[in-house]
Amino acid sequence: MKGIIFAELIGFMEEVGGLDFAEQVLASSELPNDGAFTRIGTYPAAYALKMVGVASEVSGIPADQLCRQYGEWLFARFVILYPKIVGQYPTAEVMLEHVGSHIHEEVVVLYPDAKPPKVTATRDDEDLIIHYSSHRPMAHIAYGLVKGCMVHYGDTRQVEWVGDNDPASASFRIAAPETLAA
Repeated sequence: MKGIIFAELIGFMEEVGGLDFAEQVLASSELPNDGAFTRIGTYPAAYALKMVGVASEVSGIPADQLCRQYGEWLFARFVILYPKIVGQYPTAEVMLEHVGSHIHEEVVVLYPDAKPPKVTATRDDEDLIIHYSSHRPMAHIAYGLVKGCMVHYGDTRQVEWVGDNDPASASFRIAAPETLAA
């Protein structure tokens, strides 16, 4: 995974838990690089999973919930870090429909060694379904990113995780609240 994801994860921990919390998570994670990440470096996804696991233990917040919160927070950071990319899309739906076909292609141009997840969008009547699959089990972060995208664009439709709670392959239904399953 690209170092920017790790650097932002540390920033997320500092913002939501404070500097002491972030330092405790990094120290307790016992990573070979002691938590030193460059934004352009590439690191094993296992490092992020270890950090989230430790953050969950220290905070008492379930790891999947932390990942979802991080995803929402990360989208807001992407708006700041990549305003030209986000600004190309007039709505959340248009952006989400182009993650796999355009945005991840730009990521690979910027970072040729990047291996972004596969993200596609399909329609089911009026609903938009986002499909995520990756060799990294980060679907909960993807779910948070989708929710963060919806918030950024002021889209009031709801996001629902569809099917199994598989962290490597998931689908998310975006629909009006009255059409989602209870």
